[in-house]
Amino acid sequence: MSGFDPDGLSNWATDNQANGLPQLILPSGSVSISECAEELFKLIAPTKRLFVRGGAVVNLSTRDDGLLALEILRPSAARSLFEKFARLCAWRTGANNEPVLKHVTCAQEMADALLHTEEAMLGLPRVQGLINCPILREVDGKVLVAGKGYDEVTRLLVTGGDMPPEVEFTRAVRMLLNLLQDFDFQSEGDKARAVGSLVAPALKAGGFLKGRVPADVAEADQSQSGKTYRQKVIAAIYNERLSLVTSREGGVGSIDESLNQQLVAGRPFIQFDNFRGRFESAHLEAFLTAEGAFPCRVPHRGEVTVPADGYFVFLTSNGVDTTRDFANRSSIVRIRKRSAGYGFQKYPEGDLLAHVRENQSFYLGCVHAVIRHWHSQGKPRTEENRHDFREWVQVLDWIVQNAFSMVPMMDGHRQAQERVSNPALIWLRSIALAMEQAGELNRAFTATEVFQLCEENDIAIPSLRPGADEDKGKKAIGTIMGKLFRENETLEVDAYRVTREEKYVARDDSAVGGNFKSKTYTVTKV
Repeated sequence: MSGFDPDGLSNWATDNQANGLPQLILPSGSVSISECAEELFKLIAPTKRLFVRGGAVVNLSTRDDGLLALEILRPSAARSLFEKFARLCAWRTGANNEPVLKHVTCAQEMADALLHTEEAMLGLPRVQGLINCPILREVDGKVLVAGKGYDEVTRLLVTGGDMPPEVEFTRAVRMLLNLLQDFDFQSEGDKARAVGSLVAPALKAGGFLKGRVPADVAEADQSQSGKTYRQKVIAAIYNERLSLVTSREGGVGSIDESLNQQLVAGRPFIQFDNFRGRFESAHLEAFLTAEGAFPCRVPHRGEVTVPADGYFVFLTSNGVDTTRDFANRSSIVRIRKRSAGYGFQKYPEGDLLAHVRENQSFYLGCVHAVIRHWHSQGKPRTEENRHDFREWVQVLDWIVQNAFSMVPMMDGHRQAQERVSNPALIWLRSIALAMEQAGELNRAFTATEVFQLCEENDIAIPSLRPGADEDKGKKAIGTIMGKLFRENETLEVDAYRVTREEKYVARDDSAVGGNFKSKTYTVTKV
């Protein structure tokens, strides 16, 4: 583990200035660009202030939240940075046409040439990414903790965090489960996936998982249910903050461009927060299954590549509407909003998030205790095959079942994946939620009443243009329901059971009177 000090560059430069900075001859006379670059990056490499990432030289900058981020080093900034490591000289022609060494500044064009040399790519340490807490990884068959600094094993730069204590295994399990006690998960399978999300970042950062980790998709039945909060707690265990990608419409400032900027910055937790309507990004889908380097277009920088590993993507929504490909790359965790009178657990530090942040190293130690237990058992896996990310699901499935005594992690997940990628089922879930909020569960609704419910709650009907009249709305609803109930007269969507029946109902037109035969739809809670 190489030492790392955020202030190391200025301290290193000060010490060397006191002792006399070494002389570095810039390309001139018989000194080639390659020769100069080799000497320059020999001086810089030990400080661990510049790194190579994705074929570019990067340095560290401080974000508004105080965390360090990686940034592609611009030639204009490199000019002054080089001066902190050496007295820059160049061969010039003297008075008698004899070559003399003169102190010079590095031209921007020359700085750019030096940054793109093979000597820079080979001489500087390669960084995979950043993480703000110590990491547990395997060295010669043993699990060891790497603290602050550049880790040669994982090529991660640990930018902060105290060394975690060793926590007894059964206590670690109990304390991690306590973090989730105030969340009302829709099913035991959802809770198992939430527990898996607590442990997965440490497994991946430490190299115990070689393959990719799916996106953690938090879905709720109402706003203010805790979906974003749960993901903040996960990041807090790792002494991190979420890097936000907000919802924007195409072009400059699109979600793809915002994602690229966060990927280049290198902080591991990226969140697409509170997305409404259709979520579709082929760029993100490609990233979630990319191996090796992933191309990112960044304004004013052109295309750069970043290592695809080492990121944890989160998405939150009150009703996920996405593609099948994204659903297959996701781990969906559904929660319900607690009632108004629910008594949330209180801590001396305040709420749960404040408590975790104050005791971050302890909870990281709890995660490490779980991984040590799994490792001591021979790093076992189950035969779970209900997710495309097989390594991730089989390792975490063993952990949640055997360490936490929970149900299989994928219980109920296929149905959730089907629903979030099926517009008709997404719409039906919205109808069920609206009926429950209106206190209208267990009542038979006609297509007309369903249309009116959609109008009142601003629920878009698939394939129906906005502003369509009631007759067109009824026909559209009939078509959708016909496809949904093609095989059975009852189906389940999340926590609701919807039953289709044919009944005689009273006519709305009192002048005509009487009853007529109509299909009705009744929603009950499972």
